[in-house]
Amino acid sequence: MTKYIKQRLSVKIFIITFLLLGTACGGTYFFISKLLPTTYSNLINATTEKAAMHLAEQMADFNNIDDCENELADFSAKTNAAFWIEDSNGNIIYPNEVATEISTVSADQAVTFDEDESFIDMQLSGATTTNFYPITLKNGAAYTLVVQTDLFVVQQATKVLLSIFPYVILMVFLLSLLCAGLYTRYITRPIVRLSKISKQMAELDFSGQCTAAREDELGCLAQNLNSLSASLSTALNDLQTANQQLKTDMEKEQALEQQRVEFFSAASHELKTPLTILKGHLSGMLNGISGYENHTEYMERSLAVVDRMENLIKELLYVSKTEGTQKSAYKVVDFAEVFRVQLATVSDLSEEKKQHLEVNIPDRLYCEVEQVQMERAIQNILVNAIRYSPSNESIHITLSEIHGTIRGEIENTGVHVPDDALPHLFEAFYRADASRNRNTGGTGLGLYIVRKIMEMHHAKYSITNTSNGVMFWFELPCKQPIDNSI
Repeated sequence: MTKYIKQRLSVKIFIITFLLLGTACGGTYFFISKLLPTTYSNLINATTEKAAMHLAEQMADFNNIDDCENELADFSAKTNAAFWIEDSNGNIIYPNEVATEISTVSADQAVTFDEDESFIDMQLSGATTTNFYPITLKNGAAYTLVVQTDLFVVQQATKVLLSIFPYVILMVFLLSLLCAGLYTRYITRPIVRLSKISKQMAELDFSGQCTAAREDELGCLAQNLNSLSASLSTALNDLQTANQQLKTDMEKEQALEQQRVEFFSAASHELKTPLTILKGHLSGMLNGISGYENHTEYMERSLAVVDRMENLIKELLYVSKTEGTQKSAYKVVDFAEVFRVQLATVSDLSEEKKQHLEVNIPDRLYCEVEQVQMERAIQNILVNAIRYSPSNESIHITLSEIHGTIRGEIENTGVHVPDDALPHLFEAFYRADASRNRNTGGTGLGLYIVRKIMEMHHAKYSITNTSNGVMFWFELPCKQPIDNSI
C-alpha cells in the first residue's frame, strides 16, 4: 500500500486534501464546542450587568422601593434572572411576601420571577452566577441589588453540541471525502494526461497530444509539451531520413568499393595472361628453345599481344574517365545523326564479315546527352553486335520516338546467349564463352562501358534473347532544341 501511494500523485493529493479538510472541520467544531459556553455565559452576564446598572440608576430617582415596581418588572422581563433587594444588614426587604421563604433557601437554590410579577417561587436550577449592585434611593437610603443569573441555557446548548457530535463527524467525513475527490480529479487529471504523453515521448512515440483547454500553468505546460512533441517528431523523422540516406550511401559505397576491387582484380587477371604469353615468346627466342627459331613469326605474335594489352589499357583508362564525367558537358544533340555517324565507322567491319545492316532511323531525333560518351556507347554496341554475329547474318538497327521517349534496338541474328548469362553481360571482363570472346579480340569491357554511360544518362537498357538472335535495347527521354532565332 505504501508503495502504491508513493507511485500515485492522485492518491497523495486525495489523502492530503481529505486530512486537511477533516482537520479543519473537526478543529472548527472543537473550538466552537469549547468557546461557546464561555462566550454565551459572558454574553448573558454582560447583558444582565448592563440591565442591573441601568436599574440602579433608575431607582435613584425614587424615595421608596415600592415605587419602583414597574422598573423592577421590566428588569425581570429583560434579564430572566432571579433578584432581590437587601438592606445594609443583609435582610431581604423586597419582595416582603417571600422574605420568610428566602431565609430557608439553601445555597444551591435560586429565586425566580413570574413574567407578570417581580418575584416567583424558588426552585432548583443549573449553574448560576450571583452579582451584587449597590443602590441609593433619592432619600439617601442605601440597599443592595442581588442578581442571580441562571446559566441553564448555556448548559443545554453545550449538551446539544455534544449530542450532534456523531452527525457532525459523519458530515465532516462525507464532505471531506467528496471535496477531496473532486479537488484531486480537477488537479491531477491533466497531470496524469501529461505524464502519459511524456511517457510516450520517452518511448519515441509522438502521436499523443494534450487536449487540456486551460489557461493556467498546466495549460501552458500542455501546449509546450505538444510543441516539444511536434519538434521532436520532426527532428526524429529528419534524423531517420538522414540515417536511412546515410545507410543507403554507405551500402552504395560498399558496393562500389566491392565493384572496384573486383574490377581491378579482373583487370589484373586480364593483363597477366598476355604478359605471360609475351614473356614466354621472349624467353623462348632469347634462350634458343626449339620451335622459336623463326623470330619474325614470334615477334609478330608478341606485337599482337602488345596491341591487345594496349587496347585493354585504353579501355581501363576510358572507364576511369567515364566515372568522372560531369553534367555540365551534356547538351541537346540530333541523336539520329549521331547514330548514323557511328554506323558509318563500323560499316567496313560488317562488310568484312559479309553482314547485312538493316537500318530504320528517322531524319531527326533530339535528346540531351554527353555526346562523346554516347558516341562511344553506340560504337561499342554496334561493334559488339558485329563481332558476335556469324558471317552472312543480318543486324537490325531501329530508332523511334514513343510518347516522348527515344527507343533504340540493335538485334544481331544467328546467335543466342544462355538465359543465366544475360544478367552478367554488363559486368567487367565477363565472358559467356571465354574462348570465343578471346578469338574476337575483345577486351571484356565493351558492355561494361556501355552500362556506365547508360547509367550516367539515367537510361533504361537491357539485353534479351529474341526468336532470331540477341537484342540490345535502351530508352532515353526526348528533348527539343532551343530555337535561338526568336
